[in-house]
Amino acid sequence: MSDEWEQKLRELKVSTGKGELTLDELAMIQPGLARLMPEIGTRTWKLYYAAEAGNWDLAQWQWKETRNLFDLGATTRPKYETPFAEYLEKDWKPLEAAIKAKDFAAFKIAFDKAIESANAWHEEKDKAFIRWKLPEMPPPDLDLTPRKKS
Repeated sequence: MSDEWEQKLRELKVSTGKGELTLDELAMIQPGLARLMPEIGTRTWKLYYAAEAGNWDLAQWQWKETRNLFDLGATTRPKYETPFAEYLEKDWKPLEAAIKAKDFAAFKIAFDKAIESANAWHEEKDKAFIRWKLPEMPPPDLDLTPRKKS
């Protein structure tokens, strides 16, 4: 790209509906992993207890939303694209199979493996101080009782 085009792009502003931002300003406000990982942890917590309660629709939704957060993290932090893709294929995909089969025993085995793998990855990336664990009780903000489909 020529210097002239690069300068024009740096000067380009887009409307937020409340003001204007440059492309560089938009890039700066994209969520990094420090913002995404707590939400991933919360959704993973809810995923587990939804599956345990037999609320497979909620479990599937939390699984999908968590996967979307990993995809967003890979987009905003490209250096993690390959490791996230590998984790999702190797460790996250088996959870979906267990959810679709409505098999909590298989889900629990896949879940424990996925958490172990995530914590091992933190250690490998010099972030051993991050060790996620499943909270001991279901999330208090959701009624996990399965609902009849209307």
